[in-house]
Amino acid sequence: MNTAEEITTLPGEGETKTILKTRVRRECEECGEPASFEHTFLLEGARRNPASSAYGRDDCSYCSDACRFVCADHERERTPPDGHVWCSTFSAKRFPHRFLTWSEQEIKA
Repeated sequence: MNTAEEITTLPGEGETKTILKTRVRRECEECGEPASFEHTFLLEGARRNPASSAYGRDDCSYCSDACRFVCADHERERTPPDGHVWCSTFSAKRFPHRFLTWSEQEIKA
């Protein structure tokens, strides 16, 4: 077998895929309903912790080391992950872009 042939004919080379991407609303992590609120959390001691997105910042209200999306019924549930503290809550009404994500579907020919 020719070495040039081995290099130029790889299995799957030249295949194409068509992907349909649709923006969808994030779901409540408690019940699966459409989310209306996003709670963000920071690592404890975030401003002094190099592992945190708020490290060395004066205003850390838009920083987030972890987040949870919840519906209106679960808005008051702000239990932080281990080693984190609550930082901010954002509403879908005021920050709609934060509540959308992409769903991908492969289109078969």
